[in-house]
Amino acid sequence: MSIKSEKQFEVIIEKLDQLLEENKQLKTLIAQKDDELSLQKEQIEFLTQKLYGPKKETLNGDPNQGNLFNDSLFSEPEQTGDQSDEDEVIITTERRRKKRKGLKDKQLSSLPTVDHIHELESCTCPTCKEAMKDIGTQLIRQEVKFIPARVENHRHFQKTYTCANCEKSGTRTPFAKSEIPRLPLNNTAASASLIAETMYQKFEQKVPGYRQDAYWNLLGYPIPRHTIANWHIKTSQYYFEALVAVMRQELLNQKVLHADETTFRVLNDKDRQKSYMWLFSTGKYSERAIHIYKLGPSRSGSVPRDFLEEYTGYLHSDGFSGYNNLPGMTMIACLAHIRRKFYDARPKNYSSKSVAHKGVTLCNELFALDKSLKDLTVSERYDQRLKLVKPKLEAFFDWCESLTAHGKLGTAINYALSQKERMMNVLADGRLVLSNNLAERGIKSLVMGRKNWLFSKSFDGAHAVATILSLVETAKSNGLHPRKYLDYLLTYLPNRQNTPLEAYLPWNPKVQMECR
Repeated sequence: MSIKSEKQFEVIIEKLDQLLEENKQLKTLIAQKDDELSLQKEQIEFLTQKLYGPKKETLNGDPNQGNLFNDSLFSEPEQTGDQSDEDEVIITTERRRKKRKGLKDKQLSSLPTVDHIHELESCTCPTCKEAMKDIGTQLIRQEVKFIPARVENHRHFQKTYTCANCEKSGTRTPFAKSEIPRLPLNNTAASASLIAETMYQKFEQKVPGYRQDAYWNLLGYPIPRHTIANWHIKTSQYYFEALVAVMRQELLNQKVLHADETTFRVLNDKDRQKSYMWLFSTGKYSERAIHIYKLGPSRSGSVPRDFLEEYTGYLHSDGFSGYNNLPGMTMIACLAHIRRKFYDARPKNYSSKSVAHKGVTLCNELFALDKSLKDLTVSERYDQRLKLVKPKLEAFFDWCESLTAHGKLGTAINYALSQKERMMNVLADGRLVLSNNLAERGIKSLVMGRKNWLFSKSFDGAHAVATILSLVETAKSNGLHPRKYLDYLLTYLPNRQNTPLEAYLPWNPKVQMECR
């Protein structure tokens, strides 16, 4: 081969190497673009599901999940054998259930009863024209009547007394006057029941001030929205904040707590777009059911650290980093959040063989197993968890460690593994639970109200929201009617002398008797 041919051959080889390198780079780039496209499709499917799909995290084939388009709803049910009135069958989606006998009578038994006796205008016999005698009365039906609310003007007169005998003898004695209970607030005609009703409507019924404005106007006693807000702020500052402080001390004495947080807008906060409302609750098996809301300037861990101070018990939470460095506490992870990551990672047309679906199923099995232990004592539950739940938890995390994935499935796996140590801590005490749903449900009460209230105008208003909501949710968890409890507090706290605040806590026997 000539020198010229060798040079041409070398040039061809060099160009071929360049083409091979470019081809390799293009394949790498195509693979990256394919991954990006796959992630984008996954994100689109996820957002579409969030926007248009069902919000509840249920799996297809769940016997408890009905189908709206089930044709069997519109066909006649098969009748098999004799059917008595006591075993009346109600057709539901995909299954039948027996009607609960006596439910209507049980509901009516708790209501005040008014009897209406219907008599004949003329008790004359149409045959002989003699008077007929009453031989019995039969109950034909029962109906529940609604009596609309009304406001009344209750006037309080004070009697003044003097001694007639001293007047005759010329002795000067002071006048004696009768005692009149104090109102919650001065310079207003608002009674305890009226203020309690505005609180009940806002914090339990989620009715904002401007809607209440129209409601009270229809009842004949206009109350501007700013007046309602002022009532809530002042009564919180005068009476409720001290009571919630006592509740907080009781909460810190419990061994198990839950925590969660959400955004909350304060209009007068010029420094930041949003503040945060935190919730701290006692555990499911704690001695006291307490829920305390706390307004925080941020989402940093300084808020729970300052609120909990030197608390050394167990704290349930999600995987948010703000709970990472809380001294002295044993952190418990939330299996519901782990499950949600796998649920969101399921492909659009997933099958029971998909990895994400298996992750959801394994979490469901753990929840079902732990639910079967709920009626045991604390020590029995602890022993049974070590025997039954621990192997399944270890198998679940071993399965996660064996997987390699990217996208949402990779996120779910990494999140689960990051929570492994905290999740295994649930085995340390029989009073612990697998999820943080107790706090999640508690914070949802605020979120539902926030959709209507939208914001608080001032920090005083936001602190009043936290204080009153703490009393409302704690009252409900202790079996009290929140309106009755607020009315009770606003009636007796303004007239309290030397009675300790502990006497007004929701679990006090007298409060239980008066406010149920």
